[in-house]
Amino acid sequence: MPETVPARRAVGYALNVFPYETLDGLWNCLEGDVLEIKERVFPREVFPIEARFSERLVNELLQDCDRVARLKYFLDTHDLALVTVNGFVMPHFHGERVKERVYLPAWQESDARARFTSSCLNLIAQLAPQEIEFASVSVPFGALKPVTMDAVAPNIIRCAEHAAELHKRTGMRCIVALEPEPGLCVETTPESVEFFDRFVPENLRHYLGVNLDLSHQLVEFENLAESVKLLRQHGVPIAKIHVSNAAEMTALRPFHDDSIYLHQVCGLNAKGTHSYFSLDWPTQPPPPDIVRFRVHYHLPVCPAEISSTLAEVEEFLSNPPPLDYSVPFIIETYTWTERAPAQERLVDNICRELTWVRQKISLSRP
Repeated sequence: MPETVPARRAVGYALNVFPYETLDGLWNCLEGDVLEIKERVFPREVFPIEARFSERLVNELLQDCDRVARLKYFLDTHDLALVTVNGFVMPHFHGERVKERVYLPAWQESDARARFTSSCLNLIAQLAPQEIEFASVSVPFGALKPVTMDAVAPNIIRCAEHAAELHKRTGMRCIVALEPEPGLCVETTPESVEFFDRFVPENLRHYLGVNLDLSHQLVEFENLAESVKLLRQHGVPIAKIHVSNAAEMTALRPFHDDSIYLHQVCGLNAKGTHSYFSLDWPTQPPPPDIVRFRVHYHLPVCPAEISSTLAEVEEFLSNPPPLDYSVPFIIETYTWTERAPAQERLVDNICRELTWVRQKISLSRP
């Protein structure tokens, strides 16, 4: 067991940076790079992690309860705390074109997304540390526009009801963490509030919340502190903070435009109005009145070579708005593998990010 008491604020890392899709791949990741990171950054502390669950990996775990028990034993005996699962992307996430497929199968098209989410909830209820207040599974907050909130709400509510039943049965509270993202039918904080006000009854707000990804909301030019304040005012739970960083520029200059991931681009005009959006890297020049751009591409959460929103991320970490200490902060820089030679120093880069973020958060303590 760890020799020192962990920091009150759990700061961890999202393992979707590692290109695994299967249970064997997860084991290789945990036994190799993850244990090295733990030894270097958390030598006498618990290391909070977010695992990515693909559909294939989930099916492999569900086939044999001994596999789940073995994984749980490994996590516990190596002081690795699986506090949250990324259930956003069901198919492949590395090595091939991803783009819009991250949202498929869509909530409204069938019950496939709801069934997968419920399976992820069942698994994390068994794998998460018993002492935490809650665990979470993050999923897309809706589908690409013009799909509406009304279309996606029924299956999302079904998952919250499943989490409520799971809590009664197992004693582990699991939250479906809905993740707003540019281009989805729920992409901004006000839209998140609207969804909860319209569709989520009070008794399900213990089981349905928001995964606030800093990059996503910064691309929308939101003030992070005001976003948190608005969610809290309307009783919308924050299940997790994805600590992430976006690109920012005054003139749109291509970077990693051959990425396998989307480059959601938002722009402000000279009046400060959010008046431009492109789901991926624009194929045509944007309107001439756009004077400021932000691009959804997860840059390192520490000083980088590309102009970014890092100053606002740093402000959020150093002077955070009121937020329960049970809410984990999970660094999510899954793009390292696209940024040679950074990929060759992946563990070094992850350790650097963790150290930087933990230092900034430590400044906020009384």
